[in-house]
Amino acid sequence: MHIEPPFSDIVNDEFVGENIDIAHAIAALINKEAKFVYCPVARCFSLVHAGKADMIMAIRKTAIREQFLTYLAPPIKIQKLPLRFYIRANNELALNHYQDLQAFKVGILRGASYFDKFDHDTSINKIPVTNHQQLIKMLLKGRIDTFLEREESITPLVDKNIYATQIKLANFSYDKGVGSYIAVSKKSWLVTEVEQLSNAIQTLMSTGKLKEIINKTQRAH
Repeated sequence: MHIEPPFSDIVNDEFVGENIDIAHAIAALINKEAKFVYCPVARCFSLVHAGKADMIMAIRKTAIREQFLTYLAPPIKIQKLPLRFYIRANNELALNHYQDLQAFKVGILRGASYFDKFDHDTSINKIPVTNHQQLIKMLLKGRIDTFLEREESITPLVDKNIYATQIKLANFSYDKGVGSYIAVSKKSWLVTEVEQLSNAIQTLMSTGKLKEIINKTQRAH
């Protein structure tokens, strides 16, 4: 798990958040116990690639990832909130269209996937960092011009006054719905339990438990 409140966080040395609750609920249905390992995004993918971690939560499905991950079905939710581009409030460069990114130094999370066109575009100057806090700090210091993320993942990390006065949202955003999946490492023993795990997700959906967990996050946020 990487830190992305309100979906995953560490509070008083314990993992908390929506993805943690979903993992515990799935584990309970198959009589297992969920244990969590903190890792930056790129390291998380490295661990499941090597089979040193069994499962990863709430990720996009991509062809590259399918080479080393088996995705559970269905997705735990369709992420409909747009990916927004954050810029400094005093930045005079316009970011109204995708092509405007050519003029920007764009911060990204190392190992993260955003949307296909952006992920595969080698003409954009992308600056990879380890976590969201670094993206925010680098933006405020002018070391990057923008970064992209959903507002629900950024607002908990930024002082409200700074968010209101030093940061603004660009006009351009990416607003297509994206499936949020749980995936199992193909090198993990858990790969033999994929059907049972997928059935557990279906059970959480049919009983309303999954919706209850997601709604709790939305209310808190």
